[in-house]
Amino acid sequence: MLVFITPVTTCAKNEPSASEINLQKQIDNIKKSELQLHNYIMNLQNEIYIIRDQIELISNSPLLNKQSFHTKTPQNDGRSLKEKELYDLCIKMFNDHKYIESKNHLANFIDVYNNSSLIPYAIFYYGKCNYKLGRFKESIDQLTIFIKEKSDNEHVPEAMLLIAENQIALNNISDATKTLRKILKNHKNSDIYGTAQKLFNMIK
Repeated sequence: MLVFITPVTTCAKNEPSASEINLQKQIDNIKKSELQLHNYIMNLQNEIYIIRDQIELISNSPLLNKQSFHTKTPQNDGRSLKEKELYDLCIKMFNDHKYIESKNHLANFIDVYNNSSLIPYAIFYYGKCNYKLGRFKESIDQLTIFIKEKSDNEHVPEAMLLIAENQIALNNISDATKTLRKILKNHKNSDIYGTAQKLFNMIK
């Protein structure tokens, strides 16, 4: 009795199967998408920096008749002269783009004058310094504290805008969109409304 054995065709040992090739293509596409998203985020950050610089340039202009929302200082409520001088120095350093020095002096102010009515404002600028220095998570934490303690303050919309910018820098577009929606809904008369609208249109 003759037995016929049908030869079994197998893939060469070093040749990938069709499923492996397909999987590799999917991985390559994911990597390509991640790269495109990274480039998009970087371009978005550059746009944000340009917008922020424009705002600071305009708000610090001597042609303005009223004080900028970047430089307004709360009214004196019995603070000591040294306390006010140190706070003013912190803000001056920030406006001079000396963010590390400003942050260090703000940390000193918060430590020495921990019962001061200026503490929330010091935390606000501390958060701004961290944003400028690329410490985005820390910046969000500090700005959130400021908003909770001074929910009706004129700086709140700017603090929220900075939180959104921090979230974008952290690639958290979903939360940034939610933050910007709150600004557009609740702060229509704010100085930064137009900036928030432009940023929202860029990421939605």
